[in-house]
Amino acid sequence: MTIQPKKTPIGLDGIPAAETRLSHVDGEKGQLIIAGALVDRLVLTATFESTAARLWSLAGGAAASEAEVRRAFGQARRNAFARLPQLLAPGPTAFP
Repeated sequence: MTIQPKKTPIGLDGIPAAETRLSHVDGEKGQLIIAGALVDRLVLTATFESTAARLWSLAGGAAASEAEVRRAFGQARRNAFARLPQLLAPGPTAFP
């Protein structure tokens, strides 16, 4: 189910500090909408990777699949663990 939030005045005196398509808070209804889905439904049905894919698809404009996100996270974890010896070595550390 995709929720299309209606535009309501936001910010101090109706002047927004920031706007996003990624999430919406409906304070009157007590609802948080992330990537078009109510968060209370999203947490029951979605994985971390599928939620990240929804957000990345909205933010980047190109569709990202859960499988692509899972692979990207896996590669990022391998890269991070490969750098641990360098980062934990005694002495000065250069961060590229």
